[in-house]
Amino acid sequence: MPLRGRLLMAGVTAACGMGFLLFGYDQGVLGGVINSRTFVHQFNHPTATMQGIITGMYDVGCLLGSIATFLFSEPIGRKNSMYVGAAFALVGTIIQTSAYTSGHLIAGRVVTGVGIGIKTAIVPTWQAEVSPANRRGPLVTVQAACIVAGFALSNWVCLGASYATSSLQWRFPIAFQVIFPLYTLATVPFLVESPRWLANHKGLDECTAVIARLNDAPLDDPGVLAVRHEIEAALEEEKSSVSWYTIFTNSGEQNFRRLCLGVVGLYMQQLTGVNSIGYYLPVIFEQYLGFTSEMSLILAAVGATQYIAFAFAPIWFIERIGRRNCMLWGALALTICSVLIGIGLKLNTTASLSMAVAFYFLFYDAFGMSYLNVPWLYAPEINSLKMRVKGGAAASASNWLFNGIVVTVTPMGLDNLGWKFYMIFVAFNLSFIPIVYFCYPETKGLSLEKIDHIFIGGDASGFRCLTQGVRESVEAAKAPRDIPGDIEQMTESDADNKSTGTYAYAEHA
Repeated sequence: MPLRGRLLMAGVTAACGMGFLLFGYDQGVLGGVINSRTFVHQFNHPTATMQGIITGMYDVGCLLGSIATFLFSEPIGRKNSMYVGAAFALVGTIIQTSAYTSGHLIAGRVVTGVGIGIKTAIVPTWQAEVSPANRRGPLVTVQAACIVAGFALSNWVCLGASYATSSLQWRFPIAFQVIFPLYTLATVPFLVESPRWLANHKGLDECTAVIARLNDAPLDDPGVLAVRHEIEAALEEEKSSVSWYTIFTNSGEQNFRRLCLGVVGLYMQQLTGVNSIGYYLPVIFEQYLGFTSEMSLILAAVGATQYIAFAFAPIWFIERIGRRNCMLWGALALTICSVLIGIGLKLNTTASLSMAVAFYFLFYDAFGMSYLNVPWLYAPEINSLKMRVKGGAAASASNWLFNGIVVTVTPMGLDNLGWKFYMIFVAFNLSFIPIVYFCYPETKGLSLEKIDHIFIGGDASGFRCLTQGVRESVEAAKAPRDIPGDIEQMTESDADNKSTGTYAYAEHA
C-alpha cells in the first residue's frame, strides 16, 4: 500500500534530510582527518596551499553539479535528479576511500561534489513543492539542520577513528558516508514526485493524485481541488515562460530579480565565514590556539554537537518572526562574534584564546538560527513554478562557488593575516544588513503561488526593480488579512474552504 499523508511527508523529509546529512558530513570530514598522522604521511605532508586545493576541489565538483542541475534537471524531475546525485556521491566516496595519491583523492572529491551539488539544488525545491506553506519553513529548516547533524557526526567519527594506527584513521571516516546515498537510492522509489512538476510536465490529473496522497484525502476533496486550481492558475499566468533563458529576463514576472535574490542569499551565507570555521576548526585549534591534536578534535566535536540544538531551533520560530528578521539579526550577531574571535586571536593570552573558543561556538549558534536555513528556503520559495529548479540550481551554484573560494583561501589567509583575516568577514556581515532590509521581501505563511504576486506587475523601474514588494510583504506579514492587494487576500472560496476544515492545506499548500 503506497504511503499517504503524514507518513508520506515524513518519508520525503527523511530522504531530503539524508541528502543534506551527506552534505554536512562531507563538509566536516576532511577537516577532521587532514591533520591526522596517516593522512599526512600518505599524501606527502601537504602544505597549506595543497590543503586548500584538496578541500576546495570538492566545492568545484559541487559547483559543476549545481550547473548541471540548472541545465538538465527540469525535464527529468525531482526524483530522478535525486537518483543521479546519489549515484555520483556513491562513486565519489569509493574513489576517495581507495585514494593513494593527492590526484586520486582530488578526483574522488570532485565526483562526490558533483553528486552533492545536484542534491543541494534539488532537495530544497522538492521539499518546498510538497510542503504546505505553514509548514514549509519548519520542514526546510529540518533539511538545513541535517547539514549540522551530518557535520557533527563527521567530527565524532573522525575523533573515534583518530585512535587507529593504520590508514583506517582517515579512510574509515570517508568511507562511512556511503550510507547516505545508499539510503537515498533505497527509499526515493517509494515517494512521490513534486505535484507542481507533474502539473507542468505530466498533467493536472497526476498532480491532483499526488496532492490527494500528500493530504490523505480523496481526489474530489475541496482542499485538494483548491490546491489544483491554484497551481493551474499559476501555470496559466506563466504560460509564456517556456525557454530556459527566460529566467534571465526581468519584464513581467521579474524572473531575473528572483534568481538574484536566491543567488545572493547563498552568497551571503558563505561570506558570513562559516566554512572558514567549519572546514578547519580542528586545524585552527591545533595550529593557532595551541591545543593538542586530540583536544582539538574533542573541542570541534563538542562545538558541532551543541550547534545542532541551535540549528533545529528555527523550526519553532521561523514562521512567527519571518525570513527577513532571521537574516537581519543573524548578520548583526555574526558580526559581533567575528570581531571578538579576531580580538581573542590578536591578544593571544590564555583568557583571550578561551574567549575565542567560546565565540567560535557562539558563531555556530548565531549562524544556525539565521543563515543556515533561510537562504536554502528562500530560493525555492521566490522562483516561479517553471523557473523554480533553475533558480534553486543557480542559488546552489552560488553557495558552492563562494564556499570553494572561502575554504581554498582560508589556510593561506590565516597563515598570512592571522587575526586580521576575520575582519574581512566582519565587513561582509555588516554589508548584509542593508541588502536584506531594502531588497528581500517577506514570504512567511504564503503559498508558493501567492508569493508570485509579490513580483508580478507593479512599478519595477529604476531602484524599484530591487525593492518592489518589500514594504508591502512586510506589512502583509504583520496583518495578512487586513491588507488588500495581490500578496494575500481572502476570497469567498477561501472562506468556504476554511469552513470545511480542509482550508489549512488549500491555503498553505
